[in-house]
Amino acid sequence: MRNLIRGLPPIEHPNAPKTGNAKQDQKHQQQQEKLVARQNQDRQKLQKKQDQEHQQLAKQRADPGRMQQVEQRHQEQTQQMHQGHTQQMQQM
Repeated sequence: MRNLIRGLPPIEHPNAPKTGNAKQDQKHQQQQEKLVARQNQDRQKLQKKQDQEHQQLAKQRADPGRMQQVEQRHQEQTQQMHQGHTQQMQQM
């Protein structure tokens, strides 16, 4: 069972555009920091959930077919989360 979340690239901290307005630039930077923090929480939460499912399967001695199904679902969950995070950053 692979650890999919840890295989993702780190969340990028995009450079805040410089508008010439220090207050606006600072506000934008704070919004980006909040978004990165929330995305890191999302990753940790999904990682924990997937780890728990892997542990449950191991306890149940699940058959390879079932393990493959869960692994595929985990890949899809991870990909969807990553795509959503990428879109959120692009919208900033």
